[in-house]
Amino acid sequence: MSTADFLLHLTDTDINRLDLDVRSVRGAIHKAFLAYSKGELQTQPKTSIAIGPGHAFQSLVAVDAHRGFAALKWVGMVPPGGAAAVNINASILLSDTASGQLRCLLDGRRATALRTAGMTAVAAQHLAREDSTSIGLVGAGVQAESHLVALKDLLPALRTVYIHSGTSPTGERLAERARALGFEATVTGARETLSQSDVVVTTVPIGPGFEPFLEASWIRPGAFVAAVDLARSWKHEGLRDVDLTVVDEEAMKHYAKPGNLVPALDHADATLADLVGQRHAGREDDRQRVMLFSSGSAVADLAIAILIYERAVFAGIGTRLDA
Repeated sequence: MSTADFLLHLTDTDINRLDLDVRSVRGAIHKAFLAYSKGELQTQPKTSIAIGPGHAFQSLVAVDAHRGFAALKWVGMVPPGGAAAVNINASILLSDTASGQLRCLLDGRRATALRTAGMTAVAAQHLAREDSTSIGLVGAGVQAESHLVALKDLLPALRTVYIHSGTSPTGERLAERARALGFEATVTGARETLSQSDVVVTTVPIGPGFEPFLEASWIRPGAFVAAVDLARSWKHEGLRDVDLTVVDEEAMKHYAKPGNLVPALDHADATLADLVGQRHAGREDDRQRVMLFSSGSAVADLAIAILIYERAVFAGIGTRLDA
């Protein structure tokens, strides 16, 4: 529980100085979802106000009274290619549950990249084949790179990266980064990326005139797919033929409605908390095509915010303000 008597402000630069390793991130998120599965951590469905395609504001909230923290995340999204340097911005407020006082205000961009990839890695522990050797990335932005780093640590047999990007420069840049990490990397078509990959991560942003373009029939037998983009890049026809469907939270089903480009998810077999809490076995054989539909989770936001805050206080990083 927090006993600090100051408000800590952490910028993106401050958080980068912490050099958070992917195993600590994965462990913190796993622990949070385990607490959530036991009813020890509370959250509510995210709220969202849409302005236009790819242009919205969202809020996410979670409370862990046992650890003594509550978090509110505020997210602003704008269509890619506009005036903004990045199309997703976020801030997280971390409060002490006993006093109700605000303890930390942190930039949420790096935290979001870490938590989203960390969630996928937690799911992959239960859903991906340990002998997976190839990974396909559809979308080549920050999330794609953070997923590559997180999954490389979890699945050491990964050797080959296939990348599909709507803009070739971003795809080539990610390929260069992948090669620097020791991978063989190729920029290729969407179908080839899916059909050749044991693990697939889709992180495609939405913009005006966006149309789904990925076919479930292209997924190779035995593959694990993380639809981090709320599956907006996937054509809905055929998704029900996926052998095992997992959502990050029950709240994901609130987004299965017109306007969000998300398929109906009333058929979901399990949630991430079900996997972590051992209420569902996850993958049962090496031929199953398994898909995670991810909308982002306040459970993971709270976990990563606590991790960042405690590491920053210990390291003396950030700006201390009067509480």
